[in-house]
Amino acid sequence: MRIVFDIGGSVLVPEDPDVDFIKAIAYELIKISEDHEVAVVVGGGKVARKYIQAAKTFTPNETFKDYIGIHITRANAMLLIAALGEKAYPFVIQDFRKAWEVIQLKKIPIMGGTHPGHTTDAVAALLAEYLQADLLVVVTNVDGVYDSDPRKNPNAKKLDRITPEQLVEIAMEAESKAGGSGVVDALAAKFIQRGKIRTYIVGKKDAYHLFDVVKGKHSGTVVEP
Repeated sequence: MRIVFDIGGSVLVPEDPDVDFIKAIAYELIKISEDHEVAVVVGGGKVARKYIQAAKTFTPNETFKDYIGIHITRANAMLLIAALGEKAYPFVIQDFRKAWEVIQLKKIPIMGGTHPGHTTDAVAALLAEYLQADLLVVVTNVDGVYDSDPRKNPNAKKLDRITPEQLVEIAMEAESKAGGSGVVDALAAKFIQRGKIRTYIVGKKDAYHLFDVVKGKHSGTVVEP
């Protein structure tokens, strides 16, 4: 089975790098890679947002600020490469074709951001589509998809199983609200829909047991095409 993991920057580096978590997921990824082909995309998280916020003082150029965020994602990716040791390709991959090539070498390709205007969620969905992955696992700071924002609504209900069409609808609704953001952004949701990609969306607690997650043992949301 070929699996793409999308690991949110806020999970990997909440304020400072979560060394214990990085060690734990590196161990799980190595274990998974013994039986499956694995690729990983790492996000920028809070650190990227802080840099982008600071850059607003100096420039209104959104594309320039996107590039700053991309650099932060690649720094986070390097942390995971260090933790994976020789199982990982030693450079951050910037091209989907190169990721495919690295998989043929029996190494784990690690990516960060690639292009301005694309979140790492979108990059992961595109990578899964390009690689014709059997599964995309999204690790985020919310433990699944809810019918409304659980951080604002204590009565929000977690959705155990949804379609890609429902994911697109939920993502677009979240982004339409002022200051709103969903577990997966709308562009990534549309790529998941287009590629008909089976997707698990899980929280940090489940991520400590990624070996079980890929077997379907988790408390997150399944997006079933």
